[in-house]
Order: sequence, then C-alpha cells, then structure tokens
Amino acid sequence: MSAFGSLLPPPLDERRGIPLYYRKTEEEVRQDVYERYDELVARQTALHLADAVHGGYPLQPLADYLTRWLPSGPRLAVADVGCSVGRLVGDVALAHPDWDCYGLDFSYQMLRQGRDYWTAGKSVSANLLRFGYPLESFTGHELPNLHFALADAAALPFPDGSLDLLVNTFLIDRLPDPRRAFAEWWRTVKPGGRVVMVSPLNFLKKEQWEQYHPPIKILDQLLRQGWQLLDLTDPLDLEEPMDRRGNVVRWRTLALVLQR
Repeated sequence: MSAFGSLLPPPLDERRGIPLYYRKTEEEVRQDVYERYDELVARQTALHLADAVHGGYPLQPLADYLTRWLPSGPRLAVADVGCSVGRLVGDVALAHPDWDCYGLDFSYQMLRQGRDYWTAGKSVSANLLRFGYPLESFTGHELPNLHFALADAAALPFPDGSLDLLVNTFLIDRLPDPRRAFAEWWRTVKPGGRVVMVSPLNFLKKEQWEQYHPPIKILDQLLRQGWQLLDLTDPLDLEEPMDRRGNVVRWRTLALVLQR
C-alpha cells in the first residue's frame, strides 16, 4: 500500500478541508436535515464522542461487534460509508495506526465535526442543555491515517478491488436504492475482503418495505451477488440515549458480515 489517503482521487471540489466527490444540488442541501439543524449534529456528537457524559460509549455493542469481525493483517484499507462523526472508523484508525482509513458521509456538517475531532485535533462540543446534559467540550486526535470525504454511497470514489473492509451502519434504510450500494460494495472490496453492515431497517418508504422486508430479501440479494455470509445477528439490540433522565430509543438492528 502507498501513502495514507492515496485511494482517494482528486476531488470535484472542496469545502473547508472536506473533499467533495459529489456535487449536491440546492434541493439536496435543503433536504439534508444535518445542514439545517445544528441540534442533530450536536446529538450525533454527544452520542458518539461524549463517553464521559454517558459513562461509556452508548453504542458499545455496535463497536464490539465491529471489533470482533475486523480482518487481521498489516496496512489494510478500511472505509466507513455513512460514518456520521467518525466514531467507528476513528476507533479503528486509532487502534491500527498502519491501516489506511476513510470516513465517508453525505452530510458535510457531520464530516466537518468528524474531521475536527479525529484528524485536526480540535475540541468539539455538543450543546444539549435542554435535554439535561452539561455543556462540555471533547478534545480530539490528530490521526494521519484517517481521511474524511463527502460522497454518494452509490458511487464511491475508490478504485476497483481496493478495500479490505467496508463498514456501513444505519445507512441502507436511508438510501433511495440500496441495490446500487450493494453493487459498489462488490466493486470496491478486494477478493477475500469483508463488509460489516448493521441497520435497523427502519425504511422510509412503502416500496422499500416491500422490496427489503423481511431481511431474508436483503440476504438473498447479497448471496446471489456472490458474497459469502460469515455472520448474521438478528437482532443486535442498541440503545440511543435521548436525555439525562435516561429515556432511550431502542434500535433492533440486523448485523451482517460478508466476505467477497
């Protein structure tokens, strides 16, 4: 493997240090709630980075599942597609300083927060005072082996067969056509490489429920594509804290590990 970050080609554009591999239309910017509501970015920051506030990482079972299925070897290439503020891929990059790691998302505001915390070494904060949480700042890292970029999950900027591991969590039920993402997984993952997918399958449209529920419909598509199933865990239960009182949203996720 060559230098860190070398899998990314020159971007179409750049926005305050975030390379852009997709030019969002004005309508797409308007529809992106993370562009409009700072509270949602603050919530993701508090959920994924404010361990001290929660007494630990609230989604630790998710992190543990990913750790259990990480491939082994030196200088691997890893991408988290739909990375939010980069918690999962940041932990991987921190634990494996020789791995080449990438965090991709469709929301610039999430990527900027992730970049500031994980690669720029800045302090970030999450203002959730109205939910009872204290106003605190979290000092980040300066990881040279982690790069963030804005991209479409259905048109990834990576070369064919370049990734040892592709991670996606809470993603496929938010995509207009998950099949296009499945095709990109097959294109970009090396033979012998892995995909770790975790999703609550909380689809937004009636047509998606018809096409992808129950989960055997998703698994059937992936196996027909040629993937080998290494693990299926259903459900992988996760709890997302909502306030200081201890109210939570319980996510009943499907977790899959696939090998090319």
